[in-house]
Amino acid sequence: MSKSKVTLEDIASLLNVSKNTVSKALRGAPGVSDELREKICNLAVELNYKKFQKNNLNLTYNITLLCRKTFLIDETFWAKVLYGITNYASQNNIKLNIVNVDENKEDKPDTLSTILSNDIDGIIIAGTISDNFLKRIKNSRIPFIVIDHYSEEIECDYINTSNQSGIYKLIKHLYKNGHKKIGFISNYISAHSFEERLDAFKKYMNYFKLPISEEYLWLEAQYIETNYLKNNILSTIKNSSFPTAWVCVNDNTALTFIKALNEINLKVPEDISVVGFDNISVSSFSELTTINIPKEIMGQKAMEQLIYRIKNPRSPYIDIRLSVSLIERNSVKNIS
Repeated sequence: MSKSKVTLEDIASLLNVSKNTVSKALRGAPGVSDELREKICNLAVELNYKKFQKNNLNLTYNITLLCRKTFLIDETFWAKVLYGITNYASQNNIKLNIVNVDENKEDKPDTLSTILSNDIDGIIIAGTISDNFLKRIKNSRIPFIVIDHYSEEIECDYINTSNQSGIYKLIKHLYKNGHKKIGFISNYISAHSFEERLDAFKKYMNYFKLPISEEYLWLEAQYIETNYLKNNILSTIKNSSFPTAWVCVNDNTALTFIKALNEINLKVPEDISVVGFDNISVSSFSELTTINIPKEIMGQKAMEQLIYRIKNPRSPYIDIRLSVSLIERNSVKNIS
């Protein structure tokens, strides 16, 4: 065997181990016993594998970020989460590979097999993903963590935000400003965080002894266009019980709602008060009262916990809920 042409496969074959095991051993990554690592490293030195030297052993991790296409094209919420992930990786000798998953193909067996054909130490899953896909990742035994999503079916590490606390803060703020008739607007996207925010809205409306009208639970709004919202507003605005304030499931929905109101000559907050959730950058220009999520910290914490999970595979799983804060701007009128 020519030393200049030695490959990982050659070393793996000689020791009857996998290529992935050899790669981990030579990178100093966990998951390989000290005895086996010593054998692999000694053989690499003996065969002059890429001039490998044991004293140059450097601990690195290969991490794959899996997400649907919407993660990568979103410039409001996910861009900040991604920055937290990439910044942590660059500062901690971590090689990060970002893989965009087609929602319509994620349950096909070859989708995951293609991803797992690469040398992976751990996986970050960002946003909504199917239970079937999560189950197959768990069955691969590769350590993974999920951000901004939750499944009752899958036991693993999760990083989410305190959606209940955020909704409580919004309703309390509206209540203190005299609002008793409050509506809720979600949108057509299926997301665990949106479901939690709707449940929390109902819970804390009851807590403050405020009436909930099914007529003003709008749960299918298209946040890209305003027609749905304009039609709903125009068909119900003459009703004397029309809410004086609205809680929107996120800032994108709130900003679209405000646009719809403006197009029919209703002003915020003079005529209607509106609050959002997420504190995306554009919300400050619109003077939108909202809930701030520490988006960069979410990405950073995910990386920290994933590295911990790689090193401690038998530790109990954790479900981290990051605290949120109310950002008061000028979209709520005091009517008390």
